[in-house]
Amino acid sequence: MSNIYALDGKIALVTGAGSGIGKQVARQLHALGAQVIATDINIAAAQATASELGANVLSLAHDVAETGDWASVYAEIAARFGHLDILVNNAGIMMSKPFMDAPIDILRKQQRINVDSIYIGMQGAVPLMEASIAKGAGTCSIVNISSIYGKVAGAQFAAYSATKGAVRALSKAVANELVKRKIRVNVVMPGPVATNLGADWEPPRHADGRLMTPEEGLAAWSSLMPIGRLGEPGDIAPLVAYLAGDAASFVTGAEFIADGGYTAI
Repeated sequence: MSNIYALDGKIALVTGAGSGIGKQVARQLHALGAQVIATDINIAAAQATASELGANVLSLAHDVAETGDWASVYAEIAARFGHLDILVNNAGIMMSKPFMDAPIDILRKQQRINVDSIYIGMQGAVPLMEASIAKGAGTCSIVNISSIYGKVAGAQFAAYSATKGAVRALSKAVANELVKRKIRVNVVMPGPVATNLGADWEPPRHADGRLMTPEEGLAAWSSLMPIGRLGEPGDIAPLVAYLAGDAASFVTGAEFIADGGYTAI
């Protein structure tokens, strides 16, 4: 019996693939047979991902907020492969600040990296995906990583929530426009996941104002999760891989939550 989840022969671009969810997504797509282009603003991290995975992985330096970087990445893909089947817009940042203490630049920075990059990336992907369709692909797939904080409120994440809510709306609108081109667009909304996305945060505090230790902070987050733990990148990657492939050929304009029940209570 053939594997309906196989990605053999597909060309897949994963942004922010040097760590966290992006790295695990690159690993998952590669395991299913895809030729992976792993990009990251930290080229050493992208190279480490490529080295770990071995054959069929290309690493490229990529600042997703820069239009020129997108053009360079797509030019490289066009030269090497001639088409693109899968785009996973994973790169992003998460900045925590109480709304009344947050300058507008906190919103603007997250907007450029979390939203503008997806807009630019999707536009640039279309010609390469149309080339894939012309070669006989059934559909192509764009998977945009949003967050549950684009759906529900998170303390001190107003600017971040605004950008991740924008990813949801943008993805649905683009899905509606691209469906006739046989390009599917879907959104994955992870809950709290143990990655380095928030590595620059100030640690959470106890009710009396004392900073929590890393162990106390982890326990505090885990206590909020009905499933009893934070997510791991490996909890998110299989969902992305499903949406990337032909098994999801009837799925577009949809949102998928993977949050251990966080938004169910």
